[in-house]
Amino acid sequence: MFKKHKPVAKTSETKEVKPPQPRLRFKRIGLRKKTVVLCWSVLILGTSFGVYKSFTAIDTHTVHEHEVVRTVVVDTHAVTTFVSDFAKVYFSWEPSHEALDQRQANLKDYLTNSLQTLDADTVRSDIPSTSSIDQVKIWRVKQLAKQQFEVLFAINQTLKVDHDKGPKDDKKDDKDKKSEPSIKHVQSTYSVNVQESNQGNLVITKNPTIAAAPSKANIKETQSQTDNSVNPDTVADATKFLKTFFALYPQGSQNELKYYVADQNIQPLHKDYKLDDLVNPIFHKEKQGLRVSVTVKYLDNETNMTQLSQFELHLIKENNRWNIQSGI
Repeated sequence: MFKKHKPVAKTSETKEVKPPQPRLRFKRIGLRKKTVVLCWSVLILGTSFGVYKSFTAIDTHTVHEHEVVRTVVVDTHAVTTFVSDFAKVYFSWEPSHEALDQRQANLKDYLTNSLQTLDADTVRSDIPSTSSIDQVKIWRVKQLAKQQFEVLFAINQTLKVDHDKGPKDDKKDDKDKKSEPSIKHVQSTYSVNVQESNQGNLVITKNPTIAAAPSKANIKETQSQTDNSVNPDTVADATKFLKTFFALYPQGSQNELKYYVADQNIQPLHKDYKLDDLVNPIFHKEKQGLRVSVTVKYLDNETNMTQLSQFELHLIKENNRWNIQSGI
């Protein structure tokens, strides 16, 4: 049943025995070290947060917004009318108690209560002048807020000054002598603030404050000359055409004017004007035709005044005939 191992015969040969090699030692870091615990904590927390966000994420997309600027037209006719009526009341007076009381009562329709109190003594009964308004000009209406406006306006004021009502001299010769009142015309510019209510009612919230009126603007004018590339014969031919048209233009019928102008809806003028001359016409060559700057000199037979009308025209020559494409 069991096999017996045969004994190995001993030999006289000696075997060489190798010395055992030393084992390499490895440094092991235990799981309880603080650094390892911290790393595992960060890993676990990061994984948990990622899983949480995946379940609670909201489906979002980028919206590209484009700002659209729209011009809103504000109707200021009521404001200008209100200020014009106010100016006629505020700057008109007579030096009498009755007239000044009536003026103060009329101002209640325009001024706030505080401004009524402020303006109570602006005009006294002992002053020598009487004022009336000839014209009110509205220069500018500026919107300060949604329902608040600043209005710049000018007035033409006529003042009648009674010199006998002022300080008198002690001279005996002038004691019983009465002088004629003097009249002068004054132009002044002011600004006021106007507040509008939700119901559309208006009230002045700032007293008339002195201001400067708009003045003439200084601009740099450019002197233009005829383009050298325009043939002199072309200039002469176009000038002849323009003289013919402008001689007809004041009194020509619509059917007659259609022959010269591309706009078939041109309206006749029916004016008694007589063509005198074309003043310094300037020609410039374009891809199609000519661009002409011209001043037309007319004599107005109704007013005997010389009319100087300026035109910027675009001329095209087709089928050997000039035609005004635009500018009329």
